Amino acid sequence: MKYSPEQVVEIQQGYKEVLQELETLTKSLVRDSPPSLSIKRAQEYLDHGVCRRFGTIQRCIQNIFSVFPPDRIELLNEQERSDVEINLHAFVLNLYGVTDNLAWVYLLEKGIALKPSRVGLFNRETQKYLPQEVRDYLRSKTIKEWHGKYAKDYRDALAHRVPLYVPPWTCTPAQGDRYRELEAMISAEISKHNFAQVEKLTNEQDALRAICLTFLHSFSDDHAFPPVYFHPQLIADARTAMEIVRVFQPHLRKNPDRQMGSQERIGRVSGFVCWFRKLIEKIRQWLCVSD
Repeated sequence: MKYSPEQVVEIQQGYKEVLQELETLTKSLVRDSPPSLSIKRAQEYLDHGVCRRFGTIQRCIQNIFSVFPPDRIELLNEQERSDVEINLHAFVLNLYGVTDNLAWVYLLEKGIALKPSRVGLFNRETQKYLPQEVRDYLRSKTIKEWHGKYAKDYRDALAHRVPLYVPPWTCTPAQGDRYRELEAMISAEISKHNFAQVEKLTNEQDALRAICLTFLHSFSDDHAFPPVYFHPQLIADARTAMEIVRVFQPHLRKNPDRQMGSQERIGRVSGFVCWFRKLIEKIRQWLCVSD
């Protein structure tokens, strides 16, 4: 399992762009918010919630791509795989935290008091008080699917059920059958103390294993979101979180300039998702040919 050379180039370009976008947006939030936010706690949630989380998200992406670049072929060792999982866990929790922090910023600034359990951009109680443009955006098909079918499922699994998992390796179904055959043969040779043959069979087994490009949170949960391709998902998730913040920015200013309408913003996120889906489809086609 591997990306095609064209996909590697596309992913690496997306990686460079998303790091720059994260830095630019964070600077914009720091620069533009102080004159408009009047509530100290709202400012704290923006500075030490949203902005710090974006910094963590940026660093998690850098760390993962450093250990596990999209053109890597060599299997991850256990320490590398652990480092990737740690950064993946931090990425997912802070990604979801951005949306909660943003809800706090808005509600505190507007003087709206809700129970903490009711605060969240995708909570119906919070959405009652949001501007119509924001509600339309959050209820758009693209964002509802991203949150409902993927982001919430993976975040909840990480926080409450089985944490996100990076498999040590993968293989095709046919290779899997051969792997199990070799496993039985190795056991038989061990009982005969034929260790030279054990080494030969083990080497053949190792050759069947390929680096895994996906992550998941459960092998047995029938309702779990399916495994996700690592590198394009990180890029798409970061861009989605940034676009959610951009939708809110005009509504945190006292005298906002003309900003994008909700349909324009939904169109931009749809573009990100379209890029992601096209890339995933190309990856699947390539893997089918490779198999």
